[in-house]
Amino acid sequence: MMEYSILLEACDPEKNHWRSYHIAAGQDLFGDWVVETTYGRIGAKGRTQTVLVASREEAKKYVRICLKRRESAPKRIGTGYVVKKVSGEWGLRPEQG
Repeated sequence: MMEYSILLEACDPEKNHWRSYHIAAGQDLFGDWVVETTYGRIGAKGRTQTVLVASREEAKKYVRICLKRRESAPKRIGTGYVVKKVSGEWGLRPEQG
């Protein structure tokens, strides 16, 4: 069951940038902590990476690292990510692009 999820999108029609980034964290059926990251072009299947972590705190730390990387998008791709949806209250929110 996922405790936290966030959906980010970076859209710039002039540059043809249509990117989506979704992070979900929670425990699986066995009680292990899982963080799933799905990213790619909006409207496409995208790619999903799953990481097992030791605890809720480790999951938060991993999500923070991922969100920190998205904050540098304007420098890297020329378009910032905008928060589209947040589920759960972990107090994690990137700067809105």
